[in-house]
Amino acid sequence: MYAVNDATIKPKFVIENYRRAYQMVHRREPQITHLFDDWYQVNGETVHRLTLFGEITRLRELAQKHRLVNADRSVIQRLMAKLRSL
Repeated sequence: MYAVNDATIKPKFVIENYRRAYQMVHRREPQITHLFDDWYQVNGETVHRLTLFGEITRLRELAQKHRLVNADRSVIQRLMAKLRSL
């Protein structure tokens, strides 16, 4: 993980982490570019770096919840298939 207040984090690192997190949840490529200093353009909206870090965290947590739900669903589907075959 990274420290939010670390000014040495390169824009390329922020963009790649956001892109991966966004794709995990939305299954499509986000539009993101570094504007200047700590500012980014994300899907047509100007966003500060700290806000972007929060959004990366939120998207990762959402992706984790999706994986858990899909795993639970998979277990239930296998159990139902087994019961049907009896």
